Amino acid sequence: MQSRRTIIAGFFLLFCSAGAFAQISTNGSGGGNWSASSTWAGGHVPTGSETITIQSTDSLIMDMAVTITGKLINRSANTVRTYDSSKVIFAAGSTYEHAVDKGNIPKATWDSGSTCLFTGIVGSSPSNGNQNFYNVEWNCPNQTANLNLGWKGNIIGGNITVDTTGLGRFYFSAPKSPDGTTPDTARVTIEGDVLIMGGQFATNGTSNTLTTVLVTQKGNISVTGGNFSVSRGSGPNVWWKAGGNFSVSNATIQNSGGTTKMNALEFTGSTAHTFTLEGVTFSGGLTVIVDSGSALAMGTSEITPDNSGSFIVYATGAVATGDPAGVNGAVQCTGERGGGNSFSTEANYTFNGTTAQVTGTSMPTTVNDLTIDNPAGVTLSQATTINGVLHLKAGVFDNTVPFTLGPNGSISREGGNLKVDADAVQPVDAPIPHQFFVAQNYPNPFNPTTNIQYGVPGTSLVSVKVFNLLGQEVATLVNGVQSAGVYTVDFDASSFGSGVYFYRVQAGKSVETKRMIVMK
Repeated sequence: MQSRRTIIAGFFLLFCSAGAFAQISTNGSGGGNWSASSTWAGGHVPTGSETITIQSTDSLIMDMAVTITGKLINRSANTVRTYDSSKVIFAAGSTYEHAVDKGNIPKATWDSGSTCLFTGIVGSSPSNGNQNFYNVEWNCPNQTANLNLGWKGNIIGGNITVDTTGLGRFYFSAPKSPDGTTPDTARVTIEGDVLIMGGQFATNGTSNTLTTVLVTQKGNISVTGGNFSVSRGSGPNVWWKAGGNFSVSNATIQNSGGTTKMNALEFTGSTAHTFTLEGVTFSGGLTVIVDSGSALAMGTSEITPDNSGSFIVYATGAVATGDPAGVNGAVQCTGERGGGNSFSTEANYTFNGTTAQVTGTSMPTTVNDLTIDNPAGVTLSQATTINGVLHLKAGVFDNTVPFTLGPNGSISREGGNLKVDADAVQPVDAPIPHQFFVAQNYPNPFNPTTNIQYGVPGTSLVSVKVFNLLGQEVATLVNGVQSAGVYTVDFDASSFGSGVYFYRVQAGKSVETKRMIVMK
């Protein structure tokens, strides 16, 4: 009876033998047809499940239906081509490795889960790069030139990973104006993620302003090293983020392009995108666009003044920031390139930090929805008109500098509070007064509430305060900038005793004091 050790050793030898048979290569005699056994070392035509190597001295024609489920390594700069690309399939889990400079990528069908891997590129792009690959990985440490795969109308079904580009750059495409006057556009669709680990990456690097690369992507962009560019060309070039998030850490963001030509990263679609920057160096301008109906959550990320691009929010777009300085802190660039910063008055703005925030003066004075979702509180930086909904989700919204609700504006109390109750201060539908006035409170005497009406002829710093008979201030009802108009403010004396009180209204240098009586 065999020992257990002998049986295990037998299995090990069988396993090693099977592994050896899984390696196959061309015979180094110049190559030939895939179906010819004489083409292959050992005389065995591969099944496609092995690790198959095309040696550097060989050419090869894939003259039969082949399904690659293993790995095909191409080390040959000679011709490697397929007789019928529809009959050559790289199946799920398979890899084609292009381990040579220049050469040919076999034309094939690239199934979901397959990978086209580039490791040997130095100074020349391979032929047949404009295919609809699934996963693409670029890992070329010896690269010396800026190279592209000529994508134009191609769809990449999975992820694109860039590990290293040596001394060069990896581009998607390089469109060319056919006659120097006719524009040329290359469109690329990416269904998965773009992962930049190192090296230098951009969609293109053409200096011809008549050429454009337009990218539509559904997955994430994650940059953890190297250099990421929407374009190193003259533009305009646009990368549409139809889904997924954008994250850059310990890397450089760099773009080229003219003053008004946009090399833009545009967030589109109805799903929310996160925008995360950490340890980022800007070199050149990245223009960020938040499209209509799209939402960008920036957290505490800051686009610093080193970025020469613009930040643009279209109507019905939405931006959320947790930066203590509000919109001013999140967007510090001044929009030298890309048309200039633009924050739509019909967009939505959210403040959701964890430390106290101000809204910032970069937020427009008219907005659609405004959301306060910060337990540490948010302070309004300037008088603002809210035409949509003020969502009070968490924390105190310091509206000492007042806001005004537009004709369709409303307040949704969802857990947060106002410092100055908006129900107490409302504009009155009346003509703008020609001069400052203060009306007698009504009713008077009162128990426990009354309202005070006043008018200001122009934008002013307004205060409404209540004093007792001793001249002591007992309540501040308004203290902030108000635009021209007629206003009413409610005074609730529930916590005050019966007696005579005075209310003083001051707008700029104009002041008036009147008497009122609490009778309980």
